[in-house]
Amino acid sequence: MQIGFAMGLAGIAVEDYRDIAVEAERAGTYALCVGEAAHESFSMAAYFATLTSKPKIITAITTWVRPPMNAAVAATTVDEISNGRFELGLGTMPDKWNRDYYGIDPDRPVSRMREYVSAIRAGCEAHSGRKANFDGEFYQVKDYERFSVPLRNRVPIHLAATRPGMARLAGEIADGVIVNWFHTKEWLHQSLEPAIKEGSAKSGNICRRSAMVRVLIEPNSDKAREMLRPSFELYRKIPYFQEIARSAGFAMTQTSELPGELIDAMTIHGSLDQVVDQIYQRYGTWADWLELIPGGVTPEILRDSYESLFTLLPILNF
Repeated sequence: MQIGFAMGLAGIAVEDYRDIAVEAERAGTYALCVGEAAHESFSMAAYFATLTSKPKIITAITTWVRPPMNAAVAATTVDEISNGRFELGLGTMPDKWNRDYYGIDPDRPVSRMREYVSAIRAGCEAHSGRKANFDGEFYQVKDYERFSVPLRNRVPIHLAATRPGMARLAGEIADGVIVNWFHTKEWLHQSLEPAIKEGSAKSGNICRRSAMVRVLIEPNSDKAREMLRPSFELYRKIPYFQEIARSAGFAMTQTSELPGELIDAMTIHGSLDQVVDQIYQRYGTWADWLELIPGGVTPEILRDSYESLFTLLPILNF
């Protein structure tokens, strides 16, 4: 199992991530992963690429708000900046964010994502006389050709998966799958993994397994739960969070108190030894790599969490 870290989180200034990135590389991290909750993902990926020379740089997750040709150019640009270390993680966002923030119709997300990935791959290869033509239901591209030759024709693509439909698509067409952090062990192994296998069996595709995991090294369980609780607030009103919670036996309203047992089921916390044991129990025979998200939301807690999580690398990163 290899260990990467979520970077560029809200709560720590971009310039202050310079030292964290350098320390993560020195500690031997597999990947630095950037999302879009706080900053634009391709910009942050390029930023961390210039600060480091060894870790993979992965967008986890970039959303599908960009036209596919633009996403292809952005991906290959960061790939060149990072000297071939970039990998593109793609996700869909909650329905409300799609409709209200970006004017995207999120209906039939699996079909749309299938087209989006195909169009991006065509855009990466459209050079040296080869043009991209794509006539899909959601995306249309005619005679697109790049002005420069990318470092690689095919940047690896990971799909973010929260539900079985996207997990199945990832297994079928993607280089990897990245499971959203608010999952339970049962949801991962009983709902998502069978779907990944089904997709892979359909096409013969090899799909690497990974998951976002929110981790806090804090031996006091009550204190850890309270430190982790604010991390859930952004997601509690999202339908698929409620779906996963119900699958674990927690039928909640959007305003009911978050049970401590659910926090335990969707995060990992405890002493260093307890955290290591929980990671192996949940992911040891499943994950090719994990993206660890430091527990807590305040700058002080985030900084301390990074420092403590770096101690996991010699134990888990192999």
